[in-house]
Amino acid sequence: MLFLCSRAFLSLKCIIHANREQSEIVLLMSAEVNPQTAVRTETGSSATAFSPWRHAAVFLAAALLVISRRPDAVFNPQFWAEDGALWYAQAHNLGGWRMLLQPETGYFCTLPRLAAALAQLLPFSAAPLLFNLIAIFLQILPVSFFFSSRFASLATFRSRALLGFLYLALPNSFEINANITNTQWHLALLACLVVLAEPARLLWWRCFDVCVICLSALTGPFAIMLLPVAAIMWGWKRRSKWTLTLLLMLAAGALLQVAALLRTGGGARVQGDLGASPLLLAKILASQVFMAALAGKNNLPYRHSYALYAVLIAIAGVAVFVYAVWKANWELKLFVVFASVVLVAALLNPMAAPPKWLALLTAWGVRYWFLPMLAFISTLLWMAGDRNPRILRGIALAALLVMSVGVVRDWHYPVFTDLHFAAYAQEFSELPKGSSLTIPLNPPGWSMMLNKK
Repeated sequence: MLFLCSRAFLSLKCIIHANREQSEIVLLMSAEVNPQTAVRTETGSSATAFSPWRHAAVFLAAALLVISRRPDAVFNPQFWAEDGALWYAQAHNLGGWRMLLQPETGYFCTLPRLAAALAQLLPFSAAPLLFNLIAIFLQILPVSFFFSSRFASLATFRSRALLGFLYLALPNSFEINANITNTQWHLALLACLVVLAEPARLLWWRCFDVCVICLSALTGPFAIMLLPVAAIMWGWKRRSKWTLTLLLMLAAGALLQVAALLRTGGGARVQGDLGASPLLLAKILASQVFMAALAGKNNLPYRHSYALYAVLIAIAGVAVFVYAVWKANWELKLFVVFASVVLVAALLNPMAAPPKWLALLTAWGVRYWFLPMLAFISTLLWMAGDRNPRILRGIALAALLVMSVGVVRDWHYPVFTDLHFAAYAQEFSELPKGSSLTIPLNPPGWSMMLNKK
């Protein structure tokens, strides 16, 4: 682990001290590209071409990194919370295809319902592994897409490798690792990358874009938040027919999600007081977004004497975002905007016990901070490039070096409690028809009930 971190930050040093032409594209979205001279092909030039074997090697390396953070996801797979209690149980008891477009907590959740419908084709004992493998695949897919030729004109190979590693090694991300319920966050990131990438010209790339946008638009409320980003991209940056096509697909998905929310009234969401206050906001931003992205889990919100530090860190972190929106190129600006909209939406209506903002300081709301943390790290990498003033480059480099501490501290996720799922699966297979069985799930306190058919 220390070796991986050292290699990653040596790569950062190489990027920063490379020639000026390369450092100006130090990151995805790191600098403006001249449309007359930039590489715009989807096969890539000889300098940027990326062979299928290299793509396969990147995918395999990313899979090993993801699995190394919690090996039991593959070697002792178990359902996580809604994975079993909602998606699998409803698909088994009520019919997988029947439940495919059934809203949950106010919006459509097509991806986990589709995975649950497919799991009905396999033995029950294999269902958690299928869920986890699908989740790991979609967790890795943004990295593979980032290495494609559609980002060759926006970032060097080394910068993409570094950002891809930091994405996979992101501290404070236990909740969104290798479970089908929270894969919607990785899918939202992938949809955002599709919007920001060079427009697809080849047929198979267009099929990829359509599948990603449609699946993301029907999985969670992210189409609503991504729609303004796609509109800005089409209106001010890239007036291509394909960008307009993506915008229209997102608009259709956003309308469907709004209709589902209005039809259900959001009644399934946790109701109650936010308990909002300026100090709580500063503590959330400081501890869960900015410090967590660099140093991992921390006790900053629980120490009253640290209130002033929390305010100062929150102000500094917001200033980093404002600077990116002011000075960075369009791709980074729009990614920061998207992450900020997601953050605001999470703060306005989180799935948490009231008072909700106090609950957000715990470890079980980290899914809400995933995209803002990634935007923060992306901005720091851009700030470390040569186009920025020396003092800002020094601050960004210092912050990224601190991140090596967080990567090491948070690399190994907690192992799931072994609830002996295989024994319950065997017991369920032996039940007579018409019987039911309640199976305990992780985290402790969750359970699922299945009816034998």
